[in-house]
Amino acid sequence: MNTKRVGQILREAREDKKLSVKDVAKETNIAAKYIIALETEDYSQFPAETFALGFLKNYASYLKLDAAMLLNLYRGEQIEESQAPLEELTRPTTTPLNLDRNKIISLVSIFLFVISAYIIYISFEESGSGSIDEETTEVGSSVETVASSDIPSGINFVSQSVPENASVPFILTEDRGVSFSVNNQQCKMFIKGVSNGKANLGFNIFPEKNVYFFQTAEGEETILSYRIEELTSLRRDIRVVTQAVTEKSAKVLVTLKEEREGAAVKSPVGDVPIQVTLFFSKPSYVEFVLDGQMGERGLVSAGEVKHLEARDRLEIKVGDGGAVEMVQNGKERSVLGKPGKLVKKIFIRKPNPYDSTQSIIGELGE
Repeated sequence: MNTKRVGQILREAREDKKLSVKDVAKETNIAAKYIIALETEDYSQFPAETFALGFLKNYASYLKLDAAMLLNLYRGEQIEESQAPLEELTRPTTTPLNLDRNKIISLVSIFLFVISAYIIYISFEESGSGSIDEETTEVGSSVETVASSDIPSGINFVSQSVPENASVPFILTEDRGVSFSVNNQQCKMFIKGVSNGKANLGFNIFPEKNVYFFQTAEGEETILSYRIEELTSLRRDIRVVTQAVTEKSAKVLVTLKEEREGAAVKSPVGDVPIQVTLFFSKPSYVEFVLDGQMGERGLVSAGEVKHLEARDRLEIKVGDGGAVEMVQNGKERSVLGKPGKLVKKIFIRKPNPYDSTQSIIGELGE
């Protein structure tokens, strides 16, 4: 699943080719200000969306990237920001004209005049692009910078469950971490890097912002405990056994150990988590929020299956409702929504009106 945004993909591809903004502007005839606008996703710089789409396609082709994928990702990001139906984002910006001959000639003349003016404008922009200094380029390259003590922004967290009396394997890579629940606390684990055969792993307890880092090698065991100064809020111990370490990844086995006395309130009898499984028949943009914590977001490929689990609230947003089928807590499998339509579903836990010892799972708005 792709978690990078359009601007980040473009910038990283340009930097991988050791090209500056001025180099690209010279070779593509795209003004430097528009290259920077694409990389920083400042689409307000373009006269209209058609210009943004055209420049994005040309820039992607120049960098030998998948232009269709980037255009699809761009539209997905617009869904996320505007929450508009997918059909509105993909609707052509031009409409058929039913005009008489004189009106058509007039419109063509105006169009040619606008194009001529725009070409002259671009020429002036190109002649001034050489004055852009390296400081401007650096501004466009530092958008993704984050504090070293925070969770890196490029990591996509996949939700997994760790049941009692069972060990669950986690595979951690540079762009993929794991989110899991420990006594109703949402925890995150990821890998920051590997050095001398040891993986530098990060562990975070939501909503705390600080990350606890620890090093581990193949075969080593680590106990994450509330007795550690940085983890005093942790409600129970977590045993982490490192099974394998490569240059950019690690495989660990995670087990829940003894509970901290008095740290958690016991769940009512019959209490079960909110569980949703999504089956993708076509590619679609998605966004998941689990108990108020952002999960995955980005493009999901056809054929993928996503298992989601939350304690009290699960929010699902899908760009194409007809591309996804859903099974929620064992109910009958059904299509999520209408084809081409943005679908948002929110599942919540609420008291059972007939049994105070249990809770039930319902959909907001039902």
